[in-house]
Amino acid sequence: MSPETITVDYLIIGAGATGMAFADALVGESDHTMAVVDRNHAPGGHWTLSYPFVRLHGPSNVYGVHSRAMPSDSIGASLASRNEILDYYDRIMRDVLLASGRVTYLPMHDVAGAGDGPPGTARATSLVNGATTEIIVRKRVVDASYVNVTVPAMKRPGYTVGDGVQVVPVNQLVELGGVPERFTVVGAGKTGLDACLWLLSQGVDPDRIRWIAPRDAWLVNRSHEGAVSQFRELTYLHGHDSADAAIGALEELGLVLRRDPSVTPGAFRCATVSSTELDRLRGIENVVRLGRVRRMDSTGVHLEGGSITTPPGTVYVDCSADGLTQKPTRPVFAENVITLQPLLPCLVAPSAAVVGKLESLDLDDVARNALAPPAQNPRTARDLLSFYGTRMERLHRWSGSPELFDWLRGSRLSAGLFDLQEMTDPDNRATAAALAAHLDDVLKRDDVTV
Repeated sequence: MSPETITVDYLIIGAGATGMAFADALVGESDHTMAVVDRNHAPGGHWTLSYPFVRLHGPSNVYGVHSRAMPSDSIGASLASRNEILDYYDRIMRDVLLASGRVTYLPMHDVAGAGDGPPGTARATSLVNGATTEIIVRKRVVDASYVNVTVPAMKRPGYTVGDGVQVVPVNQLVELGGVPERFTVVGAGKTGLDACLWLLSQGVDPDRIRWIAPRDAWLVNRSHEGAVSQFRELTYLHGHDSADAAIGALEELGLVLRRDPSVTPGAFRCATVSSTELDRLRGIENVVRLGRVRRMDSTGVHLEGGSITTPPGTVYVDCSADGLTQKPTRPVFAENVITLQPLLPCLVAPSAAVVGKLESLDLDDVARNALAPPAQNPRTARDLLSFYGTRMERLHRWSGSPELFDWLRGSRLSAGLFDLQEMTDPDNRATAAALAAHLDDVLKRDDVTV
């Protein structure tokens, strides 16, 4: 049987948070056609594989797409559940993208030949029946899979597991079907936080939980409610000339928190926590800080910095997947390819929506790239300065483009920028630029002295 052939303006590879946000913005701002090809059975990317009790780590109104609110948008700091997010993306696909009559959706398909030179023909192959679809691309291929999110269900643990040792991905916590004597949670990122909080919410005594945390991480305070705008709070950082001092100021302002007051965190990976959650996490006193796990066997756990014994009946909960992929940045807009990357650290959906809006504007790629410099997601404590400094820089940069700025001010996703309205004042724009430059200078000076 000959393959089906379709012709579109854009081929979007990936129907996760970035692919959906880009497609939604472009559908709403242009009359272009597009094909969305994805390996998963439903839109939503890693959410289709994530653990059942996962929730967003930030307010719903900084996630999703530009055109439609999430049901939990209006519930203050309510965090959308996995089920809400998957239902939301399903509705966006059906009611916005497919309903436009300009989008073809190919779930459970792999794609080959895309991005290999000038726009031409790519081939999508069904992972179910092997049927192929030839996709003729008139304009660009959009790579929405370059910076992907990895969850434990997507990979095996990066350590050796001996016979008889029970290691489960966090997804399987709800399927144990028994009452383990002890739990050992491996990983201190967002997933590790969620696993610990879920166990505590199920009534597990904190003394039955051991937490292997290679590095303590700074946490964004989700309960923070400043007396003034966050933009004005951050101007306080102007008076601090080292990374440590600036991070200390962020803690003093209540913007960031540490799990253990006696330990200075060395990492930052975008995780957030409420003050109530933090109090509960502090109830887990058995925290192992001996680096990464190398091997587990019947004698215990062997880590970079030593070994620990483990009581019989322990279930290990693997939360060690490196969720936020770190890859070299590349220009977002190239001649025939758009590579979706965060423009705002940790905020993939608003970033992709901005790229979709820029593609709809009458600009050349030099101008588009000037408005869309990619940012790395954070890893170390010092990256807190980039996390806040980049937002300040983007406030200044984007408020200088009237078409983009007006669109952002009307977007539900603009809450991720905080205080966008402040940028209508030229003095505030100058303050934002100066603060971004100051934080960048602090980081560069520290690079010399470290």
